Amino acid sequence: MDWKRMVSLGVIGAGCLALVACSGQTDQNVKVDKITAETYVAPAGQTLDKLVYQLSGNSNAKLTADDFKVVITNTSVDYTTKEETITEDEATIDDVSLEDDKLVIDITDIPYSTVTDIVVTGEDELYNSALADYTIATKTVDDFEKDTFTDSKGTEITYWLYTPKDKKNTPLVVWEHGGGEVLSSSYEGSHLVASQGATTWIENGYETSVLAVQYPENYSFGISEIEDELKQMEAYNTAKYELIQSLIKDGLVNENRVYVTGASSGGGGAVRFVIQYPDLFAGALIVSVKDTVVPISLKYDLAYQLDDESKLKITDEQYAETYDKMKEELAAYPDVVNVPIWFAQAENDQVTTSYTSIMMNDILTEMGAKNNKITLYSNDEMEKAGVHAVYHGSWQIVYQDKEMLDWLIDQEK
Repeated sequence: MDWKRMVSLGVIGAGCLALVACSGQTDQNVKVDKITAETYVAPAGQTLDKLVYQLSGNSNAKLTADDFKVVITNTSVDYTTKEETITEDEATIDDVSLEDDKLVIDITDIPYSTVTDIVVTGEDELYNSALADYTIATKTVDDFEKDTFTDSKGTEITYWLYTPKDKKNTPLVVWEHGGGEVLSSSYEGSHLVASQGATTWIENGYETSVLAVQYPENYSFGISEIEDELKQMEAYNTAKYELIQSLIKDGLVNENRVYVTGASSGGGGAVRFVIQYPDLFAGALIVSVKDTVVPISLKYDLAYQLDDESKLKITDEQYAETYDKMKEELAAYPDVVNVPIWFAQAENDQVTTSYTSIMMNDILTEMGAKNNKITLYSNDEMEKAGVHAVYHGSWQIVYQDKEMLDWLIDQEK
């Protein structure tokens, strides 16, 4: 089991906590019972906020930020070369407080996804610690409950479910995560912390349940022409459909207010879910969609064109050919027009082409969709939102946009 998965499961190492009991500590009446690294999900993903020491015994120490040093080790991998870079940086300590049985070291918030160690040192060795000693607590995410479900055909899915306390017959938002959060290349639970796709509904005060399945592997570009992968996706959709039906039957979910949202690979997966079960959904919010209806990104060498924006364009002939093919495919699913869909994507998304959003929106409108929307972000809008150079992360804008969130939750069959 790797360190990140251990952290995500809240496993505490024995190393430092065992050592402090026999160190040269100056506060002899105090013991450290537990250390928690408190995090939350920001637009760009999980973010480290503070370190909280749970203490037993009485302390009269007068501690300040000057009494501690916090060093963060980050391990990052280059997007294109796959080369690994390890850096060590001293975190800025904003505040230190000691009250009764709790010491809080509040640092300037830092992204957590690449953190591979956190080392705290000081003159009082009692508080020396490292990442292996911490339990990771993440706001809102820790309120989800993990479970498994096996459908009538034997397909098993692992899912996390949030339900508002003491609430019945709630709306349900189904979150479809991106390809970076599949288990084969990530860790258990990463789909809840990599973006705000699952948490934004709860933190913005919507009394809705949220369902988030984590998938074992990502699917390929051009999945619509890869029979075994498409069948697997459809099998997962059937399992999710049956799970949702069970939640409806149990009175937990309002059958007229089931929504789906997804980003990147999850956006493509959400599209296929709506196509397969259009009668299930009251609305969909599709972000940075990967092309799952007809191949575009890889077929025309548009995917991962990070250096030359001109290579993100196809010819008029290629556009017309692809449009006709997509129109033919969608014609087989006429009920999709009954599901309001809001597409959102960077105009110059270099990972998954925005042609999918544009064509689908136009074709569905042509087919009779009445309440669809599309938002295309310019390079300047992406930069202003803090998404630099690679304009794929539109979810950093979307899941903070109350107009979009309100629009989805207001839809009803």
